[in-house]
Amino acid sequence: MARVRSMAGSVREGELRRSADHIAILSGRQTLELTEMGSPGLETATRQGRQRWQRPHQGMLKMNVDGSFKCQDACGGWGYVIRDDLGAIIQSGWGRKDFACSPLHMELLACLQGLGAAVQLGIQDLELETDAKQVVDAIKGNDFRLSLVGGLVHEVKELLAENFTQALVLYAPRDCNRVAHELAALGSKCEEAQPSVLAGVPDCIMYLVSGDLADVVD
Repeated sequence: MARVRSMAGSVREGELRRSADHIAILSGRQTLELTEMGSPGLETATRQGRQRWQRPHQGMLKMNVDGSFKCQDACGGWGYVIRDDLGAIIQSGWGRKDFACSPLHMELLACLQGLGAAVQLGIQDLELETDAKQVVDAIKGNDFRLSLVGGLVHEVKELLAENFTQALVLYAPRDCNRVAHELAALGSKCEEAQPSVLAGVPDCIMYLVSGDLADVVD
């Protein structure tokens, strides 16, 4: 937590807020740059031909998010995990949403829950990573503003624009998002009124965190 406090900072008085559209465009540009150059000193780790989670850039935190959706029950789960540039867990959270309308609905809800937690922790420099490319496209563009989830997309953009000094919005394959995936699955089994927040991760998925760290190539 001390590490988070040292990285947190208030917005300077008089500093102009960037618009939600601007942060979306900036995030897209920075995401492209990040994809092209890779993380400093790191290559995408592969074992048995599968891609693995990568640490964030030095001085930044990475938040992986995921959502699950059960069409037959119109409900789903959300999950997020925040890690530092050494791979240490800062916080994780998971929960359930009844009356969900789509997988995209749950993915965006996971973003909102995670970003809200990051704001409360005072995080300023964040990499938001998801295995849902549609979410990245929605945040970068305006194609979803009139859709059923348009309000959620707008909320995500506002949170990014108004609360972070630097925010990267990244896509990664499912194999890079295993911890958040399991948290969302766990959340779907909870009561909606009882979301969970932990300064770590549940013991039942700690092996995935250890696996992520073991698979990272220096």
